[in-house]
Order: sequence, then C-alpha cells, then structure tokens
Amino acid sequence: MLKTLWNSISPPKSAAPEEAAVFDRRKLKLLFEHFPIGKKLRYYPEYLRDIVLHTIIIAYRVNGHFLYAHDAVLLDDEGYPHGFLLAGDKILATEKVKTFQLLVPDTTEMELKLDYFTRAELGRAGQFRHGNVITLLTDSKGRGIPTVDTKVERRQVMNEGPYEDSSTIIVTPDLDSLTVADKRRKQRVETSIKADLYLGADAPSVPCILGDFSERFLRLRIADPAAIMPPMEPEERVVVEFDLGESSSLPCRFRGKVFRRVNDFCVIQIDQIFKYGEFQKINMMDIVEIKTGLLNQRS
Repeated sequence: MLKTLWNSISPPKSAAPEEAAVFDRRKLKLLFEHFPIGKKLRYYPEYLRDIVLHTIIIAYRVNGHFLYAHDAVLLDDEGYPHGFLLAGDKILATEKVKTFQLLVPDTTEMELKLDYFTRAELGRAGQFRHGNVITLLTDSKGRGIPTVDTKVERRQVMNEGPYEDSSTIIVTPDLDSLTVADKRRKQRVETSIKADLYLGADAPSVPCILGDFSERFLRLRIADPAAIMPPMEPEERVVVEFDLGESSSLPCRFRGKVFRRVNDFCVIQIDQIFKYGEFQKINMMDIVEIKTGLLNQRS
C-alpha cells in the first residue's frame, strides 16, 4: 500500500530521451568541405611527418553503404548535412548514422620509393597495418591547412561497383582531430643571422640574411641594402648555407628550389640537408635540431 501511495504522489517518469546523434553536424560539414569525394590529398602515416605521400578519397562508407559521388551528401541551405542518398533512392538521415568511414586506394606500392630506414620505421606490415594512424592533409583557398587523423580499419578488395577488383583501404576519421591550421603559423623561427646563397656549383656565394626558418621553407633577404636579389627562376635548384655558431660544429647546408623571388628577398623550399659527406632527405629531427640552434643563438 505504501508503494501504491508513493507512486500516486510521485510525478510520472518522463519518456527516455532520444539517443543523441553520434556525429557532430558541424564537424561533418567541415569534413565534407575540405575532404570531399574525388579530392586529391597528401598524407603521412603514423605521425611521420617527413613521409608525405599522395592519395585520393574515392568513396564515403556510411553505415556500411559505399557512396562514390559527392552528390550523395544531402546538404541544407546552410551547407550542413541532413542525410545521404543511398542506392534505390533511399535516404539515410544524418541522425541515423552510426559509422562513417573513408575509402582510399591501396598505395602500398609507394613505400618502394622510400629509403630503407624510412621503410623500417613503418615496420614489416607497412603503413596500412590495422590500427595505424594516417593523417590526411590538403590545401584550401584560404590561409588554412585542413588535417584529420584517420585509423586504418582494413584492406579491402572491392567485389562490385566502379572500383571492382581494386585493392582499397578503409579508414575511420577522428572528427575531434579535424583542424584547419594557419599556414602563417607553421612554427616559423625568426632570425637575422648571416647566410650564403649559391646559384650553381661554381658560382660565388650571394651574401644574405636568414629572415626565418620553418619546416620546409626558409626566407633570405639580400645582405647589402643597396643591392637586389639576383635573377632566379621558380623551381631553380640552389644551395643555402648558414652557421649556428657554438651550437653546431659544422655549418648547416641545404639544397632546395626557388619558391618565390622578389627584389628584396627570396623564399627557398628545402628538401635536402648535407650530412655525413652527402646531401640526404631532410627529416623532422634535422628540423628540430636546427630550430633549437636558431632559438638559442647568442645575441
């Protein structure tokens, strides 16, 4: 009787709330804008940022359904996804999405172009071992560089559709990792040390000042205020050398190509560093060591 009385004076329990949507529509909108089906991308495996390869998104996989055209993503007037068009003109509402994945080509053969030590870092199973992280990145029209981490689920040979008999990789994007980094904030180290620019093997050096150094670029300005940068063509191969002082017993010497040239300065895209008696591909540890040296230069 007490239980009956208690139930009569207690408010009725509200109905169980609807299950929250698994995916954030804002994040999906950002993903579809920067990583649409058919977009050519760059990527690096297992956070090895010095191993940059190329790929393309060939399909989305939503709740196990493959979507091969970006038109299958249904957007509202504000560009937010509200559903997906499946085979047979069926529509899957966004709030019903339980799994969302990307399909990319199996680019294992690209590993053959890497050097022995880089392949060793990837391990015997290679870049597409189950659980490996593949970071996708692309360029955008603005200042940002969109990136997203994905996890390798499995390798799959397609048994139907436009990519039948093709080996592909299914990856699951981590939408929480989706960011658009500012290009101008690419960890540049500003400095003003002397540098030498060489336009040819037998050419005399052009005295310059190193203005800043980042992961893949360095900016030089002409040392003589009354002079201008010598003529240089885009993509022209050059060598740059500068001294880190007490923090290094040897000068830093790079080989790269001209990215931009104006009268006052030039930007060089670097890809090789001189060490152990020869030019080698520059890696992240080289960059970290040089940045540390530049940041600890004595004034």
